[in-house]
Amino acid sequence: MSRRKSPLADWGKMVGNALLHVLLWASRLAIRDRRKWIVGSSGGFSGNAKYFFLHCATQEPDLRCCFISKNRRAVGEVRRLGFKAFHPLSPQGILWQLTARVFVYDMRVTAFFFWLSGGALRVNLWHGVGIKNIEFKLKRNATSAQRRRRYLRHPGEFIRPDLMLSTSPMMTAHFAACFRIPEERFVESEYPRCEIFKLDTAGRRDLIERYEGESVREIVELAGRHRKTWIYMPTYRTDAPDFFAAAGFDFKHLEETLARRNELFLLKVHPFTRVDEDLSGYPHIRLLDHRMDVYPILPATDVLVTDYSSVYYDYLLLKDKEILLFPFDYDRYVRSAQDLAFDFDEYTPGRRVMSFDQLLAVIAEGRALPVEERARIVAAFWESPNRKNLYAEIRRKAGLPAAETGENKK
Repeated sequence: MSRRKSPLADWGKMVGNALLHVLLWASRLAIRDRRKWIVGSSGGFSGNAKYFFLHCATQEPDLRCCFISKNRRAVGEVRRLGFKAFHPLSPQGILWQLTARVFVYDMRVTAFFFWLSGGALRVNLWHGVGIKNIEFKLKRNATSAQRRRRYLRHPGEFIRPDLMLSTSPMMTAHFAACFRIPEERFVESEYPRCEIFKLDTAGRRDLIERYEGESVREIVELAGRHRKTWIYMPTYRTDAPDFFAAAGFDFKHLEETLARRNELFLLKVHPFTRVDEDLSGYPHIRLLDHRMDVYPILPATDVLVTDYSSVYYDYLLLKDKEILLFPFDYDRYVRSAQDLAFDFDEYTPGRRVMSFDQLLAVIAEGRALPVEERARIVAAFWESPNRKNLYAEIRRKAGLPAAETGENKK
């Protein structure tokens, strides 16, 4: 039997939150340096937060930047690169949060101890465009009682950013409804994590050598030794942790097909997705560590295999790449889904396979898999007549002049 929570527990949280809101108000009295920017991540050193931080720390020499994360592994990684990084509740982290003018985060302001962010400029980079409803646009958690309980558990979700990154008018309208933020607070610009796609081979190699570990370099080099590299990045199913069994994967036959063609198959899955089979005996199949930053690897691949994941839209920016859709559970996931903001068929075009046998047949035939409507989808998700420079807009909002050129010292 489930134990009912005492009403006193909710009252205790309400009192605690009220006191923390007093702290949030009091932190507005702190003297903030407009050239001190902190970048926070809810997870590891990856995604938009990572690439935004690297840009500011190396390309804008008048800024003093610090990376903040509750993930101690990420803090250690950034320090090994020679940059400042702290846990939000460490003495140095608290001092930075009380004196920085700009707070930039990848998902929610809870990446920081956000009760110290009063008077700071808060910027939400978010972590992906796509067709799914999120946050307040979700059809669940809709009653006032549910929203109240959500606030008691996660008050940081109700702290609105001063600026939020978007990529197109369609995404701005979508995010405005999802986060309940006025559209005038959005900056339509590029995703920092996708800027690596515009680098040439030498530029990407240099970035990898500087900021990535041996594991990323190994995968990129491994991809270069194969005729073609596939990368499979499926959406996480909350009701199917034993995902590969549900999808009907036969790794032995996959390995045999790949070996005949000298091709590589990379797997990048959600940390909660189980891979029960030992893949170490399959040299043409590699399971990537879920903590590995996949964005330096994507340009080295040739084909993305995915389903409903937002990585589909990022991969479209790599113009010479192919995409294969594997929505094997389409009827259950899409037709019964209540939280899709846009039609899957209209906004996720491309060749589809609906079973593992069909996937294997496509790999065996070796035909190109172009996305014929690529231009239409790129325009909808990534193009804007009001495109601005994200870094310049934040500087302007913080009261700083345009950035100088050059590379900042670590």
